[in-house]
Amino acid sequence: MTRVQPLAIPALLVLHLLPGVVATLIFVVLAAPIEAAGYPPLAAFLLAIAAGIVPFELSVVVLAGRRAAGSPALLAAVPYRRRMSGRYWLILFPALLLAAVVGFGLFALLDAPIREGMFAWLPEWFVAPVPLDGITDYSASAWIVTLVAFGALNAVIGPVVEELYFRGFLLPRMSQFGQWAPLVNVVLFSLYHLWSPWQFLSRVAGVSPFAYAVWRTENVWLGVAVHVSLNTISVATVVGLVIGQLG
Repeated sequence: MTRVQPLAIPALLVLHLLPGVVATLIFVVLAAPIEAAGYPPLAAFLLAIAAGIVPFELSVVVLAGRRAAGSPALLAAVPYRRRMSGRYWLILFPALLLAAVVGFGLFALLDAPIREGMFAWLPEWFVAPVPLDGITDYSASAWIVTLVAFGALNAVIGPVVEELYFRGFLLPRMSQFGQWAPLVNVVLFSLYHLWSPWQFLSRVAGVSPFAYAVWRTENVWLGVAVHVSLNTISVATVVGLVIGQLG
């Protein structure tokens, strides 16, 4: 296994959770002005990804690489880049994608009861940034801009950056947890999603299989491929629902 200097537990907690705090604050602050400008709450969340998550996580990885190797290259601080044969890709990728879909799908049955039981106090725009009962409250042009940004940020840019950060940068620096490192990483990754805490269990179930696979294979691109595919399925579903109502 690749060995890098582990990070102290307080540093791991901060680095796992702080970008989620930043993104959620941006989302909360921008939701009202974004709606006032005629855009759905989802647009505020996308700005949180673009202005909070992406620059925060990329900056940490790049700065760590510069300190460790004297290089500003993005991947200098990402040790999990071991090559994997095409045969293993053909086996692992579809198996992990299926496991993730099943994990998310089964535990998603608990999302609504948890949301209604523990988070009923949250405002509707926070719980449902895509208001399926109010799609036509926003113009088609506002939805087009929002959905294009949704595809770029939530299906591609966001998951790529998150995998490089959480599985590529942080996971190798959690060796003090031994074989439990991937699970601890996934639990903290799920807690980081402060904008959807009711999905904690389904996210742990869905992400754990490919997090363990990244750890075992030391190939972060496997996690990138599965995460991008999962988010693309989610984005395509939302886009289909919205366009279907816009007619």
